[in-house]
Amino acid sequence: MINALYQLANKGSLRTLSFVLALALTIFFFLNVNQFSTQLRAVEFYYVLAVIWGVVILWIHGIGFDIRAAFWRAVFMPWFGYVAAIIALFNNLLT
Repeated sequence: MINALYQLANKGSLRTLSFVLALALTIFFFLNVNQFSTQLRAVEFYYVLAVIWGVVILWIHGIGFDIRAAFWRAVFMPWFGYVAAIIALFNNLLT
């Protein structure tokens, strides 16, 4: 099941989406360091960890790194990165 879910996201257009989302979150972070850090101090630690982990997943997937082991595919599942990135982008854009 992990391999099937990973193969759904292992397409060129979704890799491009991963790269663009990772780049957008990274640019938001570097251009708004003070605002971003202020917002991250006000939320739970788990939210911050999820956002950072989502960006890491999206960079790995967007660059095109091929993961072969099923365990690491589960750890770096792109769908988790998409959810974390979309929540972080909406949170950053709405405030």
